Amino acid sequence: MKRKTIIIICAIVLALILIIPIPIGPAKDGGTKEYVALTYKVVDWHAFYDGDKILDKTSVYFFPDNFSSYMELRDRELGELGGDYDKQSE
Repeated sequence: MKRKTIIIICAIVLALILIIPIPIGPAKDGGTKEYVALTYKVVDWHAFYDGDKILDKTSVYFFPDNFSSYMELRDRELGELGGDYDKQSE
């Protein structure tokens, strides 16, 4: 009985570690925020591109894309929009 309890507690702790996101500070691009967990990443985009346009949306990236850098994800998002990143805001 004690062994089952220990296994259940360990499983719950492992699940929490995999699911609970950790906030990463805002990027220097206008206020983009990242929330990272071991199994996914949530990016709340607020970045300037093409001079006066703003990328303002929330994206979720699951494993293995959650280990991609901020720059790779930003380039992917702007590639979908067909825009260029404003290098002055870096």
